[in-house]
Amino acid sequence: MTKNPLREAWTAIIRAEDYETHMAAVGQAQANAQLVADYFRACPPAPDAAVLFVGAGTGQMFDFVSPAFLLPCRTTFADINAGYLQRLSARLAAVEGLRCTTVLDDVEESRLAPGFALLLAILVLEHVDWRKAVAVMCRLAAERVFVIIQENPPALATPLTESRTIPGTMNIFKEVRSQLIPASEIAAEFGRHGFTPDYAAEKIVADEKKMAGVGFRRAR
Repeated sequence: MTKNPLREAWTAIIRAEDYETHMAAVGQAQANAQLVADYFRACPPAPDAAVLFVGAGTGQMFDFVSPAFLLPCRTTFADINAGYLQRLSARLAAVEGLRCTTVLDDVEESRLAPGFALLLAILVLEHVDWRKAVAVMCRLAAERVFVIIQENPPALATPLTESRTIPGTMNIFKEVRSQLIPASEIAAEFGRHGFTPDYAAEKIVADEKKMAGVGFRRAR
């Protein structure tokens, strides 16, 4: 079987500490956390709704926003890296009453059952076979999907083009390329699966990069 370089990077190479250092230094962790919190305020799931974070990673966002906004929900965090999920669980352990679980799962070939009221993917599509991932996400989501994607100014051709030093194992992205996907293409792909956009927000971070949050709702 041919190795997937991006999958290998996220499962065997990138140290959580290096990833978190980078994301905080460029302001993306903070921006993404706020985008998610703002979305929950604008479009709160119904009480007891099942919520899924795919590619959940280490849960760094909860260093910048309290996970208390998840208290009304039953939340599943999925990722392909068990070490990242352990780090996420440690962050959530102090929140009394939080109903959450973590699971090893691949957004390209998920084994999870459909029926989540809301599915979230934060900077995930750039690192996977994104069309396959969108199809899986639309299968799993009963009602809504919220994605955060990265948009770079024209001078920055790739997601990790930076004006600063990249920490440690994150330098793998000098060899393994992730991808930037135009928002119009993502919207068209969700449309093919019966989802229409119903929410948009954005935040500018270092190097004039944009974190763009887009919400989709299943068409009735």
